[in-house]
Amino acid sequence: MQLKIKKLLLIISIISFLVIGESLAANAMQSQIDDELTPDLFHVGEFNLHINVSKTEFTPGTFTVKESAAVNLTIESIDIGHTFVIVEYGINEAIEANTTIVVEFIADKLGEFSYSSVNCSETGTFSVEDPYVPDMPRHDEISILFDLRHNSDIDAIKSKYSGLVNWTQDSGFKFSYNIDHLINQTLADIDLLIILEPNDSTKNFTSFEIEAIAQYVRDGGGLLIAGSADSIFTNVNELVQPFGILFDNATAMCINSTNLINPIGENNTLSTFFVSEFMDHPILTENQYVPLTDETVSTINYAGSMLKLNESWIDESLESYDFQVAGEIVDSYVLASGNETTFADENGNGVVDENETIGVNNTLIVLTETKNNGRIATIGSANIFNNTQLGRNPENELFYQRTIQWLTKMYAVIQNSNFDLSVYTLNQGDIMNSNVTYRAQNNTILEGINVTLRVMRNSIIELEKSMESIDNTNFSIIIDTNEINKGTVYINVVAHKRGYGYNTTQDIYLEVYPQGPEPQNVPIPYIITFALTIIVGVVAITFFFVRVVKTSDVSSPEESKDSEEELDDEEKDEVDLDEYETE
Repeated sequence: MQLKIKKLLLIISIISFLVIGESLAANAMQSQIDDELTPDLFHVGEFNLHINVSKTEFTPGTFTVKESAAVNLTIESIDIGHTFVIVEYGINEAIEANTTIVVEFIADKLGEFSYSSVNCSETGTFSVEDPYVPDMPRHDEISILFDLRHNSDIDAIKSKYSGLVNWTQDSGFKFSYNIDHLINQTLADIDLLIILEPNDSTKNFTSFEIEAIAQYVRDGGGLLIAGSADSIFTNVNELVQPFGILFDNATAMCINSTNLINPIGENNTLSTFFVSEFMDHPILTENQYVPLTDETVSTINYAGSMLKLNESWIDESLESYDFQVAGEIVDSYVLASGNETTFADENGNGVVDENETIGVNNTLIVLTETKNNGRIATIGSANIFNNTQLGRNPENELFYQRTIQWLTKMYAVIQNSNFDLSVYTLNQGDIMNSNVTYRAQNNTILEGINVTLRVMRNSIIELEKSMESIDNTNFSIIIDTNEINKGTVYINVVAHKRGYGYNTTQDIYLEVYPQGPEPQNVPIPYIITFALTIIVGVVAITFFFVRVVKTSDVSSPEESKDSEEELDDEEKDEVDLDEYETE
């Protein structure tokens, strides 16, 4: 019994040590604040500069370009004849007195280089910098998977979208096809999944694929999925409905009529039309930082099927997942929709019928974002990217290029810095300040960012407060800690702006003590140890008394045997006496 008690007390001591150690570790944790800001904006494309050269200097004497920029230099001699020489780029051009030449080259070498003239006493210097913002992915680090397993004619799809594939491969992405494997077996280390025209009902998406893709996006993956008229005959809608989207069998068509007030019955419709009314979104309008393209998108040519969007489906589908805060998971919204000149041709007769919708309710493109920066572009018709469309409409290819870069988070990503609390230990009722800075990845100021400070305990949100914007960059809040229960909590800040994704700061731990002294100012581990010791003592005493009582009530085997022998002797005597009396 004593051995068992010793073992129990040893276990209690170990548990107490672990409890105390965890408390000390929580108090010792410090916040980590990243004060580094990303470098200035860049614009890869054409770089134009006019340089004057004289016997004494170049003006300007320095300039900087980004790698892969097309450099266009106009060199003007303002006195005598000169040359213009950049050795590393193999440039050596003559310039006659008081004339101008144009020098063009691609800045494909990183570093610092000199430019000079035989008749100029000074040299100029230019730098070629890496165009990629630190911590943002480069194209050669991004893996793209084009799924063909759910297409009935794989070779036809490859051929139909070869222009799209060529640009992706030529741009240096890690590109591959999936033909034979289930998608849930291929998503490891994939940054972007492309699914175009799923149309084979004999190869429907399995439940494992649907669940894996949904979780892949919620965890931060990218998905480009576009349909066709045959997609509705598959189960692809089971894949996209959790994000509030359905592929429709209606074809989006343009009403080619002068009678737009009442076009019912018009049959002179067009199967393709230009879309120019978009939501304000960086996928179209960001002109400061899109590494592999240098133009914005103002229009696309649309041809084919449409989508349906219903935000209530998002909440319904999330109930099947064990997410603690369902409302934080998905944000789906329309990027492009129809207008008063477009209608949904439900029956395919090319005529505007009374039951067919006209206008903005005809959804064409939907974008989705998750808290972990997962992104989806869902397009009713993949035909906007086929070779015919890309050949006739360069803006469609530009839209694809920008969409790919947005989905892989090469731009339009919020970043934080300077996140801090005024104190890390306080009493309930004390005032606490918190500050944080938010910018886009290229250090640009963003208007309209929603910033929320959260007090968390055991992964559960205990308190949420909106932070006040000081200048669209710096955000601040004052918190009355009476609203926070005592104990160890951790605090982070979540920011979101549509198109620029979500950003969550690192956790900062805060210890909150009660306002006055505790009635029992004894460490909890000691109280637990004391209580367990009392319990062990009571159990031990109980065992002792039970054993004593049993010992007193039960005789030993020898005593029992003696008693039985004495009883036999008494019975024998009684028998003999009876015999005597009888005689």
